[in-house]
Amino acid sequence: MKSLLLKKAKYLLLCAIILCWFTSAITAECAPKRIGVTQFESNNFQINLPDGQCYDIGLGASDMLTTELSKNKNFEVVEREQIKSVLKEQAFGLSGAVDMATSAKLGQLLGLKYIVYGKILSAGAEDKSTELLGVRINKLSVKVQVSVRMIDTTTGAIVWADQVEGKVDKKGVKIDGVGSTRTQVSASIYDEAIRSAISQIVERIGRASPTEGAIAKVIGKKVFIDIGIEQGVQPGQTFVVYREGEVITNASGEIIGVDKNDICTLKIVRVEGNMSIAEIVDQKPLFIQQGDRVHSI
Repeated sequence: MKSLLLKKAKYLLLCAIILCWFTSAITAECAPKRIGVTQFESNNFQINLPDGQCYDIGLGASDMLTTELSKNKNFEVVEREQIKSVLKEQAFGLSGAVDMATSAKLGQLLGLKYIVYGKILSAGAEDKSTELLGVRINKLSVKVQVSVRMIDTTTGAIVWADQVEGKVDKKGVKIDGVGSTRTQVSASIYDEAIRSAISQIVERIGRASPTEGAIAKVIGKKVFIDIGIEQGVQPGQTFVVYREGEVITNASGEIIGVDKNDICTLKIVRVEGNMSIAEIVDQKPLFIQQGDRVHSI
């Protein structure tokens, strides 16, 4: 009898451990990913403002990226000043190094999953004015090239790295000093070009760190997901639906993961605050049910 009770107790304990593991895994998946944005290196590209001040393009770019990422509830953005303070304390240099050791240390100290480093490769304006029938038509083209890398602090691996270009063309604008590093082109025009580059960076970061959620309900052909506008979901976006199966353990009996079975692919047709409505693109033998997990692709 005691042996039976002991076996039952061990079984219940194992079930409790597995349940706790599942709960913590789901919680970790749903929790916002902490991400830090360092101040972009600017290569001394500055804009002279009318009041005599200078506008740092690198600072403007990192501020814009921080603001845009903060709008997505999938991310918890760590303030640049916190990163700057830690970099200073650890004597890494205020711009931050991009080596594995520095990234891992920052991740540990600030609880970051990702760190984004950026560098302004070039920033300039080109006078494209033309003359037609004796009438001068002023045109100005402003370009900003940015190099970005996103690092996973837990592994030190570069998740994504690329160069993006933001460009804006203005008619009726002619400003002296075009072509020089310290240009007289207004900050607002450069901001437009930088904003174009930042939108591309935000999109790439989103793809590198998939949006995750769960099936809330299925009504006929409508599939409701528990993530929406506030999590950055957009109409036309696609998601894979999967179901977690058996727990995977290593030779020592430690839980190292869980088997995942893909069920189908969804396409978002409507997005609301914290909810999206999708339609099934392809269906595998399994049927969707409430609680199944989803991630963007």
